[in-house]
Amino acid sequence: MIENKDTDLWNRFRQGEEQALYALYDQYYHLLLFLGLKICARSEPVKDCIQQVFLYLWEKKEGLGTVTNVRSYIITSFKRKLLLHLQQEKKDNGLLSLWINQDPGDDIPSREQLLIHQQQNKEAIGRIQEAITLLSPRQKELINLRFYEGRNYDEIADITGLTHRTVYNHLYEALKSLKQSLEQDLKSGKLNLRMLLLLLPL
Repeated sequence: MIENKDTDLWNRFRQGEEQALYALYDQYYHLLLFLGLKICARSEPVKDCIQQVFLYLWEKKEGLGTVTNVRSYIITSFKRKLLLHLQQEKKDNGLLSLWINQDPGDDIPSREQLLIHQQQNKEAIGRIQEAITLLSPRQKELINLRFYEGRNYDEIADITGLTHRTVYNHLYEALKSLKQSLEQDLKSGKLNLRMLLLLLPL
């Protein structure tokens, strides 16, 4: 049933229907994000690669042929795009080649598992959003630079005009504050602070 729906959407988008492409994007975004974050801990490159894959598909739609397994095609295209990106960043640790050559059905959560994962993330994000509102504007800025943009301490110091030590101290206090606010969730394992900081938009 899902395969038939995907095939229908694929054929409609190839004919130039933008809404069909958006529907495929919405359907596969969270799955691709889930898969990408297992290899790359930074969310921005993963999200960028997802967008680039669908942009590429739209640009090349007239030359694309019939696809018998849309799910497999999209997953494989995404893996290749992320692999190329990480190789260009020289962050290929040797496991990526194995990852890209896996069968697209290997180690992929079921729809039910993915929905549970999304719901858990949604609830956790709500709790961490509340904790972030308690931080100072400077602390929010530094968290954004460090965890969302992936900047190192030297880069942050250059951007903000702060000393390396001041940047470190502010981030330390910000994370300490978040951990205190979310102490129970962290102890219970419901929250992984670093991963949620990567996923949560400020």
